[in-house]
Amino acid sequence: MRTAIEQIINDHEHMARLLDFLDFQMSGYREGSERRPQLDIIVDALDYLHQYPDVFHHPLESKLIARLRPRLTKREYRVKFDLIESQHQQMITMTAKLLSGFSAVASGQVMPINLLLANYTLYSNLQREHMALENQFLIPALEDLLTPEDLLLLDNDLKQTPDPLFGAHLWQAYERLYRNMLEWEVQPTV
Repeated sequence: MRTAIEQIINDHEHMARLLDFLDFQMSGYREGSERRPQLDIIVDALDYLHQYPDVFHHPLESKLIARLRPRLTKREYRVKFDLIESQHQQMITMTAKLLSGFSAVASGQVMPINLLLANYTLYSNLQREHMALENQFLIPALEDLLTPEDLLLLDNDLKQTPDPLFGAHLWQAYERLYRNMLEWEVQPTV
């Protein structure tokens, strides 16, 4: 049985992989790039980030943080957990904004690509900082303070919400994204 802690660690690894792939896709928009980005793949990736991390992963972490708060003795942890929760809200807003912007471009609307790229860079940096913060503070606190009973209470959430991109059953909507990402990962770096 996978625990909530293992799920969070795996999710972070998967999101880092996806962000690396998105960074590569976004680099195709940069001046002087000889490669065209795959807009449909970018939209699929942003949709996944909106559908899974924003809807399941971050709320799962928030539930765990709520269970831990009464047990925290270090002020530093309370401050870091407040920051983590604030970042969750920021990322939900940023993901929706990016998805909307790139979807508009995909549907033929004219959008300032430099603004979209700047917003994506802020988002990517925040996601990476956020995962590093959680890995440094949240994961150790979960390992130290959660009881087996706490983890059992979250077991149903884990069973009901599998990862649609990296889970055991790939959603059809993300097949193209997954295939493209795997192909990119095995390409030699130039």
